[in-house]
Amino acid sequence: MDEFTGGRSLIYKSDNIYERRRRILREARKMIAESGLEGFSVRELCSRADIAQKTLYNAFGSKENVIALAIRQYMTDFDERAKLRFDAATLDGRLERLIKVHSRNLQIRPYTTAIMAVYNSPTAGGEIRKAIRAVSEAGARPLAQRLEETKSLLPGVTAESFVYLQTSTIYSVLMDWCVGDLPDDELVDRVCEVFLMLVVGTTRGPNNAVARRWLQDLRAKRPSWAAMRKLAEVGTVTSLEPSEPKPRRAKPPPARKGVAKAAKGRAA
Repeated sequence: MDEFTGGRSLIYKSDNIYERRRRILREARKMIAESGLEGFSVRELCSRADIAQKTLYNAFGSKENVIALAIRQYMTDFDERAKLRFDAATLDGRLERLIKVHSRNLQIRPYTTAIMAVYNSPTAGGEIRKAIRAVSEAGARPLAQRLEETKSLLPGVTAESFVYLQTSTIYSVLMDWCVGDLPDDELVDRVCEVFLMLVVGTTRGPNNAVARRWLQDLRAKRPSWAAMRKLAEVGTVTSLEPSEPKPRRAKPPPARKGVAKAAKGRAA
């Protein structure tokens, strides 16, 4: 993430420096969630983080870099903590991640709305837009690369164009939800639907068949789709901060029968 530090090399000489940097980003995320970015003030951030403005600029280079890192770190922390069952390079794996991410977004609407407002603003800095896209594109890339490697993409479609179209389309749906044009109970299914429609329109072979069947299940609200939704949805989100690691990691519950059968029948 050092690309957002204005060319500065972030070398942590002590745990205190590392913790201070995390505290700055933590307070920045809270401020984004509370009031968006229009009134985002470096002076207030420094006051809340108990640091001098010079310290902030020495560490991050600019306000825009702080915002970009705060956004990206939260998304990355969430992805690293998520418990996942399916390979990210499969259709089931991508659907699982989309359901998990957007069921989370339903619970942190002020934060998500602030991020989307910045992303769609014509005055937003390029680095901030890149930061917002970066994690979404990273999540889409394993499947895109697998499709390219197995020659499952139609002529003229590349892994990167697949990633680009997927992120842009999903962000359009997310923005509709943020402004109230899409009801809460339709967000997750709509995101998954546009993703599956993209796969159907850009691929061939077994992966195309898998996407078509999932799309039919989703639109018909079949038990297999309900089981996938239930399996992948996140629990209650109570904080924008990562949970403390637990001494022992609990074993995940067994996959539901409906999802297991659906995944077996859709393996590409």
